[in-house]
Amino acid sequence: MRNMLNAATTMNQLQQRMDLTSNNLANSNTFGYKAKSAQFSSLLFQQVNNINNGDAEAPRLTPEGIRVGSGAKMAHTSMHMDSGTIQQTGRALDIATQNGERFFVVNAPLQGGGNELRYTKAGNFYLQPVNDGAGVMLTTSEGLPVQGQNGPIILESNFDDISFTENGEVRVTRGEETQVEGTLQLVDITMPRALEATGGNLFRIDEAGLGVATEDITANVAPDEAGLIPGSLEQSNVNIGKEMTDLLEAQRAYSFNAKSISIGDQMMGLIGSMRS
Repeated sequence: MRNMLNAATTMNQLQQRMDLTSNNLANSNTFGYKAKSAQFSSLLFQQVNNINNGDAEAPRLTPEGIRVGSGAKMAHTSMHMDSGTIQQTGRALDIATQNGERFFVVNAPLQGGGNELRYTKAGNFYLQPVNDGAGVMLTTSEGLPVQGQNGPIILESNFDDISFTENGEVRVTRGEETQVEGTLQLVDITMPRALEATGGNLFRIDEAGLGVATEDITANVAPDEAGLIPGSLEQSNVNIGKEMTDLLEAQRAYSFNAKSISIGDQMMGLIGSMRS
């Protein structure tokens, strides 16, 4: 019975691992996506000492005793921050970071009202009309405002060309005149594990849950140190070969534990028929 319970517990955790791996594979073509891996830990162990004839003074038959575990659990997930491959797109509103711990900042609305800063590696930006078409705002693919050094980047709509620079400057051309009308805000995350995924390739920092202030684990990047790559996007850092191997490994372990439950059930049925 104990082995059946252990197997059932482990199967639940293996299902979570397969879900995580499947999510990595599904986002292998998502710009800026960071692969995640599952870290497991053992549940409570109980040591059973074998004593000769039940005599506590007699030496044990097994010096180390028998350690009976209660299965495994997924302790936490780790996000891999190594940079993905940089792909040149030639699109004016695409820009990539070269540093794996460097993020763009996004202003996201909250359901209860107000806004919260979110972080993303995806640099495929767009322009959205504002002020009845008198201006345009730089947004993510989900329509969320992209933060500049002085708040959301809003431009007058009557321009002929727009481009980014390596410093994150937004250069706008009107006629023969080119001006810098905004600069992207970049931050370095010193504790990437503190980031909480919120969907849409965005992350947040749970200050209340972590007990730390955002300022303690983020650092603003000066424009002259940005080192961005205009006209390019950072690909996902998912290693498809590794993820497929991990998925097959988890599926085999899941099948093994399911088989052990089936065999245990058959044995219990056999014992019950013998008693009757």
